[in-house]
Amino acid sequence: MNIFEILLIGGKRCGSLFLVRTILIVALATLPLAAWAEDWKTSDGTVYQDVKVIRVEDDAITIMYKDGGALIPLLKLPPPLQQRFSYDPVKAKMAADVRAKADAENARELQAEIELADKMKRAQQIKDAEARAQAAAAANQNH
Repeated sequence: MNIFEILLIGGKRCGSLFLVRTILIVALATLPLAAWAEDWKTSDGTVYQDVKVIRVEDDAITIMYKDGGALIPLLKLPPPLQQRFSYDPVKAKMAADVRAKADAENARELQAEIELADKMKRAQQIKDAEARAQAAAAANQNH
């Protein structure tokens, strides 16, 4: 009988072997799912390797994969994956509309912040130029 048979079958022969078998079974049962990560290919041909699901929403799924992270519309997943994540085209459309509206609002807010920062930068540049001009004028009067 080899060690694996003893660990998996004959653990009752020795108390310490039974303990080792129990620990081995618990360790295998609690391994992270990353060990069984999948590769996905979307309808547009994009391949994601070693996929780990982070969040599932009505219209999209957030994943981590070999090369980083991604938000993938459920519509682009193959049918078996759509079923696994309970894809409902009606719910997905509503969620996508809400997401698009939020994205547009965020883009407007970001643009406003960029414009404000540019305005403040220009004002500071004008202020700095005036201060340099005053300093130069004062230096010329002292000579």
